[in-house]
Order: sequence, then structure tokens, then C-alpha cells
Amino acid sequence: MSLYKKKLYCIYDGICHLGEGPVWNFLDQKLYWTDIYNKQIWVYDPIIKKCKIFWQGNLMIGGFAFAKFGGIVLCTDKGVYIIRNYIKGISGNQIELLYSIKFSHGEMFNDITVDPMGRIFVGTLDRTCPKGVLFLLEKGKKPKIILGNIGCSNGMTFSLDKRFFLHTDSLSRKITRYDYNIQTGQISNPEVFFHGEENQGLPDGITLDSEGFVWAAFWGNSAVRRINPEGKIVDEIMLPVVQPSSVMFGGKDLKDLYITSSCQGATDLKTGFDANGNFLGGPIYMCHLQIRGRAEWLADF
Repeated sequence: MSLYKKKLYCIYDGICHLGEGPVWNFLDQKLYWTDIYNKQIWVYDPIIKKCKIFWQGNLMIGGFAFAKFGGIVLCTDKGVYIIRNYIKGISGNQIELLYSIKFSHGEMFNDITVDPMGRIFVGTLDRTCPKGVLFLLEKGKKPKIILGNIGCSNGMTFSLDKRFFLHTDSLSRKITRYDYNIQTGQISNPEVFFHGEENQGLPDGITLDSEGFVWAAFWGNSAVRRINPEGKIVDEIMLPVVQPSSVMFGGKDLKDLYITSSCQGATDLKTGFDANGNFLGGPIYMCHLQIRGRAEWLADF
């Protein structure tokens, strides 16, 4: 039996070039996401049902996280920054560099997550070769590379018991499960959790529900799918876009699943259509589920 009502709502009918990294801020009860190539962060207020640009600058933000003491950590194409004076949906203009990252040519941050201790796991993709890496960021320490030779580092999450870390490499169509040490943040003993078929598209952004099932956006296949703890697909949501990019639970009861999408590769970036008339994407969607998600942790920086 499907866990979602068939009604799919479009909460933002504009076109994101690369809509990604949705984050539900439980402090102000709003959804935020990044449009990477347009160098923007957007915010959606479900009370008034309105979207607006929250931040715009000269940085491509591959992912961001809200911090315990009121800031926002931005993982960008020019390093890791923090806005320290963020307060309830109003962004400050003072951006501080936390870490300078030496990227290779064509490399950029692509998706992040926060662990239970407030550390940040942030991956990269290299558009010139499949040699992305996964960084571990921890307050007071230098960035540490904990995985290498990744085709396209993407969605990440942690098991309900906090014993395992899940990491997506989109190009290999795999979600890998690692043993996770909550005290150190280290990961070990990789085991393939999910390996998709070519006709299923590429697993992209992921999140976890309250039963320990993974929800994953499948880029190129117009679907978001629910994967059980044994790595089997058990449910899916079909979308009117080819390129859904990521997912996040939100709403007061965490039963609203938000879905970002992208028009990357479109012939017309204003309409989102490719040369064959396919609507690649760009809008943001939401559907009500009959199961709760899990709130994201706040970064400690």
C-alpha cells in the first residue's frame, strides 16, 4: 500500500537551473533550498504559501546547513563560509570564511549532511573525471578527506540507531552503507546497500523516514522511491519532471516530503525543456505522506 496521497503539489512553479539540497528549518518552520548555478538560496513559507530568494551572491552553494548558534554554513565553489547573524529567515550580509578548499579544475561541492554531533559531511564532484571526494568538517579541526575516487558524491543520511552512514555515488548508481563511529565521525566497512538498474535513473539526494526507510530522488527517471532497510524499492512517487534532484521531510508533523528538481541540460533554461520537448525540471514539489520523517541535526560551528 502506498504511503502517500496521489496529490502532488507544486510549491514553486519557477525554474531552478540546479535546485538542490532542501533543508527544513524546524526553528522557523520553513523550507530552504539552493539553486546552485544561479547562486541563490530560496525559502518557502508553508503558512502563507510563498517562495522568495533568501540569499543571492557570487558563490555557487552545493549545500548548506543551519548551525546551533544561529548561523548558516555554506559549502560553496570557493570554500566553506558561515553567515553568523542569521535570525529566523533574515540573512545577514557578513560572510566569514571557515575553510579554504583547494579544488581541482572542474571540482565543486555537491550535497552535504550534518551528523548527530554537529559535524558536516560534504562531498564533491569533478566534471572532468570521476574523482570526487568526501570531506569531514569538524569545529576546531582541518577538513579531512574520508573517501576518494567518487563518481558524483550525492545524498547522505544516518540510520535510526546512528550505527550506520549511508552515502550515494550517483554515477555508480550505488548507495553504500558504512559503519559509523559517532564519537569520531569516522566511517568504515563499506557494504552496498542499494545498486540501481540503468533504467531506474541515477540515485541522487536522499533522506530517512521514521521507520528507517530511505527516500531517494532518481535523476533522469521522474521518480522518488522508498527503499526498505534491505535495500529493496517498496514504493514510488512519479513526477512531471525528468530530473528530480533531492528530498527532505518537513511540515509541523514532518509528514510533508519536499522534492527539488533541475533543468540542467535544457535547451531553454527559462522553460526547462530540452531539444526533444522533455520537461527536465526546475520547480519544487511537495506531497503529504502517511509517515513521519526525521528532523535534521544542526551543525556545530
